[in-house]
Amino acid sequence: MKYRINSISVPFGGISWEQYTTEKDRIEYLFFYLESKRILTNPIEMELPDQCVHSVLEIKAELVNIAKDFDFSSNVKKELRQLIQICNKYLDNLNKLNLPHIIYKENDRWADLNFDSAMKQFRSGFKKSIENLSKETNVVVTFTIPEKW
Repeated sequence: MKYRINSISVPFGGISWEQYTTEKDRIEYLFFYLESKRILTNPIEMELPDQCVHSVLEIKAELVNIAKDFDFSSNVKKELRQLIQICNKYLDNLNKLNLPHIIYKENDRWADLNFDSAMKQFRSGFKKSIENLSKETNVVVTFTIPEKW
């Protein structure tokens, strides 16, 4: 958070200021938040589809939350909307499937090919939008979304 002076009073003196958040601050927070999400950063050998759905719902809610009271630039808004759409598409794709409780990997692919496709689309879409947000706001990405899912 940053502070800016919003008034100065005289003759006795006094300064008042307000806290404000920059676009860069919000995107730094978003990257920090996304780094904590295993669905993006940790390609393990098995997944629980219910936990994946829960994680994507949390990500979507946080994307809306960081944008609710801030006027982002048009390019940043576009990327945030894209991330929300990626979440929606992932959730739509999984809702169509009758998935087992646990899905394992076989030869770097998920045993269920539809789940495999949904995971790849989700992660690659996020990777691209995060790269775009990083370029737009000059925020360094400190985590990696792995090429192997």
